[in-house]
Amino acid sequence: AASLAASPSTYPPGVSMLNDTAAFNSTGVAEDQVTLVGLFNQLLALLFPIWPWEPFIVMPFALEILRAKRKTGLSVGFVTIFAAVFCLAHGVGFVQAIDTVFYGGSGICACALPGAPDDIDTKAMCNMMAIHIFLMLLMGVFFARIALSPSRRVPVGGLEAVYCSRAALFFVVGGVSQGIPYWAVTFQYPERFEEFMRADGFYSARGVTPGAVEFVSPLVWIVYGLYSYGELMSLVDSAGNTANDKASVGGALPPMV
Repeated sequence: AASLAASPSTYPPGVSMLNDTAAFNSTGVAEDQVTLVGLFNQLLALLFPIWPWEPFIVMPFALEILRAKRKTGLSVGFVTIFAAVFCLAHGVGFVQAIDTVFYGGSGICACALPGAPDDIDTKAMCNMMAIHIFLMLLMGVFFARIALSPSRRVPVGGLEAVYCSRAALFFVVGGVSQGIPYWAVTFQYPERFEEFMRADGFYSARGVTPGAVEFVSPLVWIVYGLYSYGELMSLVDSAGNTANDKASVGGALPPMV
């Protein structure tokens, strides 16, 4: 019978106790031995191929349209709640990230890279994916605390400053953490960059979502996050240079934290 805990003796030398990825042909562990990593990876193996990357590219533009229509409150609510739910959902990969960083296992890479070429070393990419998981979970906890407080989720005043500050944090950290796995493998194989961009995406393994889409999506987030930060600084500067003026703008920021 399958069990969540397996004896160390059932694993080949050098394979983590946490790491059962037999279903993905990476460890040689018997198929009927199921661990936490194996269970979560089987779930993610179903999700990654259908994960929609394209909407991530469109999201910043949609939020800006809402702001242009003076629907800033809606934008604030969406960014706050989406960030909390989306980032905390990365908890499905937390055990795998622990496996990668502390036990040297393949962790989430067993299921997350179905489109990666067989002839590349994905170790650096796996380590960056673990960092991605940790960063997203930290941000998820941060935004969840805000989302669970009605008075802070969408505050009464200073919505422009609140939106810009939250968007800057979410899109910069989210974009960087999503981008670093691809950047790692690109730095390893710069001569194959064009090949990677034209081939099926490493994560989705779909022809309709080539590597270029998965590579560009985080960059769009980073650019938009930096743009939002610039907007926030403009709001602060427009209030004037006196201490009182800056304090009045700063009063719009505490609902974020």
